[in-house]
Amino acid sequence: YLNQYGKSHLLQIPYRLAYHMVKDGWYLEDIIIWYKPNHMPSSVKDRFTNTYEPVIVLAKSRNNIYRKRWPKVVEIPLQQTPWKHTAVYPENLVRNMLERVELKDGDIILDPFAGTGTTAVVVKKLRNSLYARRIYSVMIEKSNEFVDVIRKRAKVKEIIDVEDVDYDWRPVEEVDLPEEIEPDPVLKDRHGEVYIAREEKEFLSVLKGIRIKEFKKFHREDALYFFGVNKWTLEALYHIHAIYKYGYVLRNMLVISNGNGWYPIFMFARDSTRVAYRFYLDRVRIKPKTEDERAWREEEFIGMRVRDISGKETTEGYVVKILDKYPDNFPKVVVVQWNGKASIEFVVHPQKDELLMEGLRFFCPKCLSELTEPYDPIGCNRCPSCDQELWVSLDTVPIIQEPEEILEITRELETNEYVIGRCLEIKDFKRRNVATSSKFSSLERINWGASPGARKLMLGEYFTKMRLYRIDQPIVAQYLTLLRKSKNMSIQDVIRKLPKEYLHTVGHWFRKDFGGSIPIPRDIKLIRDIFDTQDGLLKILERTVLKFQTVKTSVKGKNPGDYIRSKNEKELTEYLKTLYIPSNEYISMISKSRNLIRGNKIRETVLAVGK
Repeated sequence: YLNQYGKSHLLQIPYRLAYHMVKDGWYLEDIIIWYKPNHMPSSVKDRFTNTYEPVIVLAKSRNNIYRKRWPKVVEIPLQQTPWKHTAVYPENLVRNMLERVELKDGDIILDPFAGTGTTAVVVKKLRNSLYARRIYSVMIEKSNEFVDVIRKRAKVKEIIDVEDVDYDWRPVEEVDLPEEIEPDPVLKDRHGEVYIAREEKEFLSVLKGIRIKEFKKFHREDALYFFGVNKWTLEALYHIHAIYKYGYVLRNMLVISNGNGWYPIFMFARDSTRVAYRFYLDRVRIKPKTEDERAWREEEFIGMRVRDISGKETTEGYVVKILDKYPDNFPKVVVVQWNGKASIEFVVHPQKDELLMEGLRFFCPKCLSELTEPYDPIGCNRCPSCDQELWVSLDTVPIIQEPEEILEITRELETNEYVIGRCLEIKDFKRRNVATSSKFSSLERINWGASPGARKLMLGEYFTKMRLYRIDQPIVAQYLTLLRKSKNMSIQDVIRKLPKEYLHTVGHWFRKDFGGSIPIPRDIKLIRDIFDTQDGLLKILERTVLKFQTVKTSVKGKNPGDYIRSKNEKELTEYLKTLYIPSNEYISMISKSRNLIRGNKIRETVLAVGK
């Protein structure tokens, strides 16, 4: 479960803090959104990347120095610094915040968590600027390391050591939705909902509606929801956190920029351990403007480190021979030595690794039409073209097609009695007969005693050996279940045919929930022997690949992030729906959109000709 969703739900801590401070007598003046155009990249695939932070403005009195005419959203890039601190905010952000208040001579700015002293640096620059104000700063910092940084960076005149001060505290009491709010469940699409309320009461009403049985019964367990509110209040930002009590998980608070203001849309789903919620990130990725191009011809790969993570234990080896290359000179097929053993490995190119690893295609076994959604673990599985019921027996398992590029390499290797990724003793490696016309004929000239050569690539880059194809675990579990039933075997029968160390492993192969697991490549031979089959899916599960580990942009594009601008409500609704609607509906939507664009272009051309 933690691997699926991370360590916690989004608990709205900043907004809950603001809510309780207001209850304690403070005044909320503003919530400013700081968007970071150069935000930290993230590899998350089940939510939007976080790209902003809220700046909460509180005052002790209605009569205060804050000026509200400023924009509610600021776009300020992160600032590079030489200090090892995880939360260094840029000087421009501090300057922007201080410009929003009426500062007078003698005013003091306090930073109780000073870090590297950015606030002190900005205050000093403002004090020495053209429109000088005699303003000063007081920094509080516990780390001696950062105190030294502040001293040098801000030229601090005085440092005072103080003892920790004891203080009393009490836990806050969380508040539920008001009883007078009537639940209003949104029941339009069983795959998910997009609902943007006009004001707080309407929002709280639909939020309360997710608690009732009718809402849960109507929607699929893997449905995805986007609930927002145009004229938001602190209560709306606060109450959304409590959905975890009713079986939901909050994954994002999207910020929608509208002019000088913003409003929130909350993305949440059922807190299920049985099935992953629908989130088709690839449909909304932002395509890279340029491809990463490196001069591979100038770089050395012999001796490059290889980490094998395809098994239960990680092992290490190194490249001793390059047998085939891509047109740009990046290795395509290599020989890896593993402490007395060796294997031939296929290397996936960095510019298409994700596309190949997700390149399996599924076809109906009856009409041969392609299946855009090959298996639904909680629904009915039928071919949308011929209505053939799928996944009920081995005869109804979809036909799986691998990318031709993979098949070409494997065919040639298997012709020469080698299998990609299979380790052999070096003495056995030498004895294989290889046709002299083959690109693998150079296997006879490997210097097995050579020590690893110096790595010329950037520090920290290496190859990882892993399973070649990314395939959903429930698909594997369903196939293995059908295979087991075709042999009239129980799970216990399978366990009895395996070594003792598999006692607590096998059951997970047949589970379709988050507790399921896919057999590792070396287990496939055992499964073949048990079921007496050389089936194509088992061959697919056995395939491994070397992936180049480096810092690069995803070839499919980057995660668009949780800050959205330049979309009206209709565009926004369609955008969010693309994240959960079934593939056939998505294809239809894209087709209509393209036809509309094509029609508009034709009309523009006709009008231009007419003029």
